[in-house]
Formats: sequence, C-alpha cells, structure tokens
Amino acid sequence: MAIGRRSATGSPLSPPRAGAALATSPINSSSPSAFAIQRPLGSPSLPLTPEALQIDLEHPHLVTLVLLSKKALQHGEHLCTLAHTSSNTSFQSAVDVLALDAKVKWLSGEVLEQLKLVANVAKAIEEKRNALQNHMDEWDSARSKHTDALDSILDILGKQLVPPEFHQMSADSSLFGSQPGLNLTEEGGGGQLFGEPTSQDAMASPLIGFGIGNSNDGVSTSPVSPSSTLRRAEPLRRYSIEGALNGVTKDKNKHLKQNDRRHWKTLRDFIDDQAIEDTLDIIESDRSALDNILATTDDYPETLYQTISTIEAALPSVTYESSSSFPFSPVSSEASILQLVHDIIAGQEGLVRNMANTLENLASHYDGMATALKENEGGEVFSEDEMNAMSRDTEELRMIMHEMERDMEGVQGYQSQLTEKHATLSTSLSTLSSTLNTLDALGDILEEMLTTQDITEHSAQEALAGLQYHLTTLEELHRQFEEYRVAFDRLLVEIQRRRIYRDAVEEIVRGMGKELIALTQEEERTRSSFNSQYGSYLPEDLCLSIANAPTKWEVLPCDETRSLEFELGFERESSTTTKPVTRRTETLPWIEKDLVDTVS
Repeated sequence: MAIGRRSATGSPLSPPRAGAALATSPINSSSPSAFAIQRPLGSPSLPLTPEALQIDLEHPHLVTLVLLSKKALQHGEHLCTLAHTSSNTSFQSAVDVLALDAKVKWLSGEVLEQLKLVANVAKAIEEKRNALQNHMDEWDSARSKHTDALDSILDILGKQLVPPEFHQMSADSSLFGSQPGLNLTEEGGGGQLFGEPTSQDAMASPLIGFGIGNSNDGVSTSPVSPSSTLRRAEPLRRYSIEGALNGVTKDKNKHLKQNDRRHWKTLRDFIDDQAIEDTLDIIESDRSALDNILATTDDYPETLYQTISTIEAALPSVTYESSSSFPFSPVSSEASILQLVHDIIAGQEGLVRNMANTLENLASHYDGMATALKENEGGEVFSEDEMNAMSRDTEELRMIMHEMERDMEGVQGYQSQLTEKHATLSTSLSTLSSTLNTLDALGDILEEMLTTQDITEHSAQEALAGLQYHLTTLEELHRQFEEYRVAFDRLLVEIQRRRIYRDAVEEIVRGMGKELIALTQEEERTRSSFNSQYGSYLPEDLCLSIANAPTKWEVLPCDETRSLEFELGFERESSTTTKPVTRRTETLPWIEKDLVDTVS
C-alpha cells in the first residue's frame, strides 16, 4: 500500500490520535512484536530521526516494518504537538503585537503632535528673526546710500581749492573777523586747534568747529575762528613792526607760493574729520551691538530643528508620507501590522494543516502495516513482491519525516517573527515613553526660548530706532556739507561782486579827487588875483580871514564813528577835540578768474 505525501483536504489543527487506530488492531498482547508496537505514543524514549528509518530492502522483516511505521507515527505526532503548541503561542503573540502596535501608534501620534508644536515654535522664532534681519538689511542699504553720498560730497569739497588769502590774513583784515578764542601770543597758535563741543553736538555736526551746524538764527556762536579748524593749520604769528617793515619781501614770497596751487588748501581741510570718524564709529558700534543682541537667539531655530530630526529618527519604523504642514506625517500602521499578523497566522496554519494531513497518512500506513502483521501471524504468507512493496512504502517515511521537520521549522520561524515583532514594539514603546518625558522637559526650554526671543526682539527694536536716528545724522551731515559747498561758491561770487563795487567807488572817488584839486587850484588863483588887486588897499585888521588859502578837500574812507557824527550833523573844527581818522580801504582776497568762472 502507498502512503500519500500531502493531502489537500482540510483537517483540524490538533493532530489525530493514532491510538484509536492501534486499538482496532487485533494484535496478541503476548506477542513480543505487539508489545513493542503498543508502547505509548508520547514516550520520550523515542529519539527517532529520519536516518533511523533505514531499511534493509534485501531482507525486510514485517515486524521491523511495523515498528518503523509506529516510530514514524510517534515522531509525527510529536512534531504536530509542538506545532500545535507553537501555533497557540503565536495566536497569543499576535494579540499582544496588535495591542502593542496600537499603543505605539497612539504614542507616536502624541510625539508627532508635540513635534509639530516644537516645529511651529521654531518657525515662529525664525520668522521673527527674518523680519528683524530684513529691517537690518534695509537699514544697511540706507546707511550705504547715506555714507556714499557723504563720501561723495567730501570728495567734492576735497577738490574745491581755497585761495590762501582766504585764511592767511591778519586779524584786522580777516574775512572771518577777530579770533577771540585763540591765544595769538604763543608760537604755533596757542589755544585750541579744534573747538570743544559737547559729545552730542560733535556727533550731530562735525562742522561746529567753524560755526556750521551750531548756529542761532544763522549766526555762529563758536568762540573759535573758522580758520582754527584747518587740518594742516600753519602756526599763527604775531605781526610786529619789524615784520611790517619787511612786508614787501614777505608779500613777494607769499605771492610766489600762492601761485603754486599744490600748496592751496581745500574746503575739506576746514572740516573736522575726526568728528566725522567718531560719528561713524558710534554708528558702527551701535550696529555691532544689534548683531550681538540678535546673536542671543541665533541658534534657536537650528537647534530646535535638529532636536526634531533627532527625535523623529528615534521613532519606530513607520511608513511616512510628505505633508505641507509638517516635514513628516505618519500613515496608520494598523493595516501593515494586521497584514503582517494575518500572513504569519495564515502561513503557520497552512503548515500545521499539512502536518496534520501527513500525520493522518502516517496513521493509515501504520494501520495497514499492523493489519498485515496480524494476518501474517494468522498464517498468511506474503509474497516477495508484497514484502518489497511494503518495504518501499516504509522507506518513504524518511522523506516524509524530513518534510514534517521542515514544516515544523517554518511554524517556529513564524512564531519567531511574532516574537521579534513583539520585542521590537516593546522597545519602541519604552523609547516613546522616554521621548515623551524628553518632550515634557523640552516644553520648559521652549517657554524660556520664547521669553528670551521676546526680550531680544524688544531690545532689537529699540536698537533699530537708534540706528534710524543715526541715518538722520548722516543725512543732516550731507545737507550741511552741501550747503557749505554752495555757500562757498556764493562767497566767491559775492567777493567778486564787492570787488567790482569797490573798484567803481574808487573810480568815482578818484574822479572827485581830481575835480576837487582842480577847483582848489582855480580858487587859489582867483583869491591870489583878488588879494593882489585889492588887498593893499584894505586895512590889515579888517577881515583878517580874507588872506586865508582855500580849504583843501580829500575824499578818504571813514570809520563808523566819523560816519555817524557826519550823519547827525556834528561838526568839529578843532583836530584836538576829534579822534584821528582811521583811513583804510576795504581789503578783499584775490580770486583768480577760473575759480569764479567755475562757480558761474
């Protein structure tokens, strides 16, 4: 009889009892072979292996074949019992895996919700910092614009030549008037070369040194002469009588030096560059202070994003999909876990079913062999071909045992997968619990970060307000220097106009002088003729003034006192009762024609 390898029909998971088949076999209990066959099926004294089922096909013995069939049946029952136990354990493990997966999924959702909050905080801090950075970039652009304009006007002032006569004059003829703030008795100018304005005024206007930017109704209040602001100021010397006597030689040398424009000063030389540098240093210092303020929270967003990445990397292996609101969003793992458990249980059940079918075939084979043994003991003799057929059938038991053991290994492999999954989920659950504790601590850190960010933002806004004021300062400096340049251009035009006026007046005065001289000479001739004709006939004590010479007139510049007395109608004949008249003409610096033409 042949033994079926596999059965496609269904069977219960628990292996069938072969003892029922044995009980139906009419075996004599006194027979040694029957005693051996009726040994308990679950006996642990059966270390049966497929190799133990080797049969001597040349000399088969029926009792041996029956014994081998029984051993194969007992070993198959043992394997089915182990498979049944493993299957039951797998069922319980599957339930535990699904429960753990649900917990892991729920905790993962909680962690991801917390990470979303952390990401929102990081994004909010980053947006606030970006807004402040944009304001800073706008301010930097505006500062560059103002500083470029300031450099441009300073370059223009550095190219505008100033004739030496504009600043190399005595106190009496100085274009800027007297210099009470300088000690002229000391070599090198004595007193302050630069004014001493307050720090606030100095920052507001580096032109304070010569009266621009610190005025009252357009009148300079600086006690220092504008010429004292020269960057390359020459020593101020006292003019003595000896110096005046040597004036012709000095004026000649001075004229030669003035003709060399390489030694001329420019409008830039009359500006306090140090005050400008101090102002720019203050602006740069405040700008650096703002950078230091923002540096307090510089690493906050990156630190939070790195924390999110670290926590996300430690999360259980779950399928993720991209999300517009968050870098990662978990897909429900329920379907994947259920599919995994279903595949394991289904595969395991299939193997157990195959083992049960094989066990049924083993039981049928054993029943047939037991029946043959009973018939043999009853006197029936089997032919050699029948014995060889039973031997071949029994020989196939070794291959069947190999197949059952492979199925058993498959059942245990499925159980191992569930066990490993259970261990993995348990570890993930522990990790998630620790992660939640970490997120609780991170919440306190986030609160501190937000507080620090608010303080930083408030301080940065105040610093930006101060920087905006500095832009106004730069703009005001540019305006003052531009007005300074325009004023100097108009000064050149005004001096040229005054020169024309002075020359015209002097021409009129010269004409009047010539006319007065001619009138006086004519008067002298007329009086001389009168005296020669009639004077000898008149008594000497009669009209003594008739012999006086005519008054000689001279048109001279007058000081303010003499001019005021003349306007009020006062007349002082005696020279002893009047102050000596200071006779001087208006002194104007010489301006070469090309300078005036440039302005025009």
